[in-house]
Amino acid sequence: MPILNVEVSDKCVATFNDLKLRKIYKYILYKFSEHKNNFSIDKAVTTISNDEYSYKENYEKFYSEIISKNVPYFAVYDFEYEKLSEVPTNANTQDKFLSAASIQVLKKRFEIAHLIQGTEANDIEVEKIFDKIK
Repeated sequence: MPILNVEVSDKCVATFNDLKLRKIYKYILYKFSEHKNNFSIDKAVTTISNDEYSYKENYEKFYSEIISKNVPYFAVYDFEYEKLSEVPTNANTQDKFLSAASIQVLKKRFEIAHLIQGTEANDIEVEKIFDKIK
């Protein structure tokens, strides 16, 4: 079995720190690079407002984007800096294995305390996320 060697680039870390420390982003979507040897930023969405209405609207936009993917995706959403991982059940087996094995690389590099993973869309619904981070 090959040794897992997935890297997290300095750009990924810098963008995460912009979310965490400077509050520039509401969420960041990460994916595997073409060769699946490192993570790349697919999208970083800027923070507009944090009022209750826009908060729900922002999460609904995030939610619809991430559940539309059929490959493993990694996301950081500004819920007290929680990490979300979504690996759809229809992703291929190799991608599922790679995702499961490499999630700890992101968790360690970003120094994230709580990990929330989902394989079904309802696993990352906002109510379930709030229940898990309480």
